[in-house]
Amino acid sequence: MVNLSIRVFDSYTLQDILGESPQADQRLRAKLENETTSLIHNLQSKSNSELQEILSQHILAKQEITKFSGAQALDQSKIEMFHEFLSKYIAEIEKRIKQS
Repeated sequence: MVNLSIRVFDSYTLQDILGESPQADQRLRAKLENETTSLIHNLQSKSNSELQEILSQHILAKQEITKFSGAQALDQSKIEMFHEFLSKYIAEIEKRIKQS
């Protein structure tokens, strides 16, 4: 059973990614870009333990999203778009953990 309320970034849940809306378009890409940039900027004020917690949450979200890659009934372009930005965010968290 999948927990559809898992947070992916601040504005989206797993349900948003798997559901019909928002649609995978340039507007969603721009929103994800802005949100990812903002979240990365906010990492500067986080402690190492907070970074570890954020990393754990987002790795779980990425694993859940990956389970649905290839599912024909779902919008694969939207899943790939979220996966792209989530991977970028996770990489930045890992980088900051290594620096601390």
